[in-house]
Amino acid sequence: MTQDLLISGMFRSGTTLLSRMLSARPEYLIVSDPFVYFFKAYRDHHLQRAGATGWHPDEPTSDWFLSPHHGALQRILAAGLDEDIPQALLARLRSDIRAWKGEQHPRLCARLEEVEGETFAEVYRGLIRLAVELYGSEATQVAGTKLSWCEEFLPALARAFPEMRFVLLIRDLRAIVASQNSQRGVGEGKRPLLFYVRHWRKSVAFARRFTHGESALSDRVRLVRYEDLVSGPTAALEELCSFARLRFDPQMVRVEAFRSEGEDGAWRPNSSYGRPATGIYTASLERWREVLSAAEIDAVNALAGPELALMGYDLPGDVMRPAACLGTACEPDVAELAPWIQPFPCSAYLREPHERVREYAAEDLRRAVIEGSADVDPDTEQRLLLDRGLLSELREAWRS
Repeated sequence: MTQDLLISGMFRSGTTLLSRMLSARPEYLIVSDPFVYFFKAYRDHHLQRAGATGWHPDEPTSDWFLSPHHGALQRILAAGLDEDIPQALLARLRSDIRAWKGEQHPRLCARLEEVEGETFAEVYRGLIRLAVELYGSEATQVAGTKLSWCEEFLPALARAFPEMRFVLLIRDLRAIVASQNSQRGVGEGKRPLLFYVRHWRKSVAFARRFTHGESALSDRVRLVRYEDLVSGPTAALEELCSFARLRFDPQMVRVEAFRSEGEDGAWRPNSSYGRPATGIYTASLERWREVLSAAEIDAVNALAGPELALMGYDLPGDVMRPAACLGTACEPDVAELAPWIQPFPCSAYLREPHERVREYAAEDLRRAVIEGSADVDPDTEQRLLLDRGLLSELREAWRS
């Protein structure tokens, strides 16, 4: 069994929906979010090799924006999963997966001790094989996973598994913020606005980098907008299946045919806005206009406007500068944040006014670089944009 497919993108961007669509055929198995800690372990491995300090293994994967650990990112982008995995790290990986997915994937978590390997690639292969054994069948022909926020690891996966294909989902950032801020129950709680913005910009940067015609991955990575997927699901899936070497099936657009994320029953759509309409619905596409405050909308436009324009999303004629957001109520109060994120550095600026000023000044510099009104050295430009090759595209989209 080969690891044929990986679906990634920011949370609330449609990755779960797409994984359920493709898994509607019994011979296709896309397991939902089981192995994010594999990539955290791989990140930690490279942070240690780069001599990084001041990070915590429970932190979410980085947005890498002006990161002091930028060298580790370059190591990850150049790696291939063929490095030896320290056995202590493998033991921690098993423990983290149990804690993270024990309720959703109890059978898988109960058998993690069976997953062994000398290298990261061997361990990943073992995780997929176990998932297929538990959730697949003799008919399973394609196996893969849906994992949020792991775009920077695609080159390593591609080198380790030459047959693997990748699908990256992008959704209007304003809709993502509105959806997550409206979430109730499991996963509820807001995130800092810059957390949303920077992770979304990371998704855009790597999606554009890997799908560019000059990229070695351009024929193995496909970018899909959530809005296109739900507005025309049949056409979107037919094209996507052709790319991924899958057979389209009308069952893929019938929600009642979808399997649960735990692969053991019918799927229930995970809308943040209560019980959704029957079938694949588009009602939530513009709901952000009602859910977000004017200050939040203005700030998202200010902080992610060039990328929103690049991805084809509408912007108002006059977009404020990022630093001007400091005088608005665009950020959540610390008490509104999800408890898990409060201890980590990505939320620290909400507690310290001078840190907030510093972070928004960096955002102002970034905008100035894109507009061409400020010059920075190549290293700073790389850390502001994650991919220097993106600058000309952002400038063109922003000016138009």
